[in-house]
Amino acid sequence: MNRPHVHSPPRSRRPGRLTRRSLLGLGGGALGAGLLSGCNPTGGTPETNPLGIDFAAAMEPAGELEQRNVTVGFVPITCSSPIINAAAMGIFEQYGLNVTLQRYTGWGELWIAFVAGELDATQMLIPMPLGIHHNFAAGHRATRLPYITNTNGQAITLGLQHEGRVNGPEDFEGLTLAVPFDYSGHNLLLRDYLALGGLDPDYDVGIQVMRPSDMVAALNVGDIDGFLAPDPFNQRAVAIGAGYLYTLSKELWDGHPCCSFAVADEFAAANPNTYATLLRAIGDSAMWTDQPDHRSLAAETMAGRAFLSQDPAVLDAVLSGNYEDGTGQELSVEDRIGFQPYPHESYAIWALTQLQRWDLAPTEGYDSAEDYQSAVREVLDPDTAVPILEELGADTSPRETETIIGRTFDPADPLPWTSKQVNV
Repeated sequence: MNRPHVHSPPRSRRPGRLTRRSLLGLGGGALGAGLLSGCNPTGGTPETNPLGIDFAAAMEPAGELEQRNVTVGFVPITCSSPIINAAAMGIFEQYGLNVTLQRYTGWGELWIAFVAGELDATQMLIPMPLGIHHNFAAGHRATRLPYITNTNGQAITLGLQHEGRVNGPEDFEGLTLAVPFDYSGHNLLLRDYLALGGLDPDYDVGIQVMRPSDMVAALNVGDIDGFLAPDPFNQRAVAIGAGYLYTLSKELWDGHPCCSFAVADEFAAANPNTYATLLRAIGDSAMWTDQPDHRSLAAETMAGRAFLSQDPAVLDAVLSGNYEDGTGQELSVEDRIGFQPYPHESYAIWALTQLQRWDLAPTEGYDSAEDYQSAVREVLDPDTAVPILEELGADTSPRETETIIGRTFDPADPLPWTSKQVNV
């Protein structure tokens, strides 16, 4: 991989980039229009267990539930599998919960709904709880992050015309690429990758925020050159001949987080038994979904219109890791996506450094590793999650460091990662 080079003086900033100050505009723009016209709610949890799966809940509810009715948001991507399967297989019901799933096609709508108090808990991209809790952008709500809903499970997909021409990050100059949200690991990881090729993501590449569900069509008609996005849309692009998988995100950072499960702090504080029981149900679902011999069944369970509304074969390719990459190759990558829920502190500290690096979070007051630890520990909630995960057999060993595009990220030394050109 080429090392970064020295840039010429800055040129005019590309228009349309969402900043922490302009996020307020989501309420009236293209993303907000979806909110005004309705967010595609499922109308409550659909018919559960359509395939008749015999799922025996592994744990008991955490005492008497203070509140049985819970509203949970999600975006229809494979990262939401633990939440969706808990509904689809009746796991929530087995734990005594009446969960209404609220579906959103874009992260801006979901952000606004959560901040407005319309959701008790929700799937979120990993940087979003940090942004909302610390008021980095529009709207503040005290938030807890007890779980990661998935690791890996993303890819850079490019139009077929770029096969053989794009071989490294330096070759992305002049391309237009989509990401699902500014406050997303996709945006942050893509920018880091491009910077390693000597590119400035704000000037040398066009990065557009786009709903995941719109990306394949945009790629197919040539409106964009590619995207770094969640599945199943990478595999969907391959299935219709719109693009090829340039690289899985796990090849950039193996075991990286994508989405999380976030809960409003006031809800968790007022309903501690309901909160713990909600985590038991989703943790139970995550551990079931994480088992390789359950992946194909999970693909069938989640494929229906009430959930992901996708071809089961496309979902199976993602979940099983047996897939075609769009260049004629058939590959097998068992850990293309994983569902171990432990909320590693290293994930959150990395996300915070990258939000600062790209002007999406303030840098004032972050002068030491302890400052970063304090900020993320306000949001992460391993104290509630760990006893549940240990009883379910999940791995709760903290990750000491991360290997990100060939470099070691040490959460005990985060400041070098806030520079526009990271040299470690």
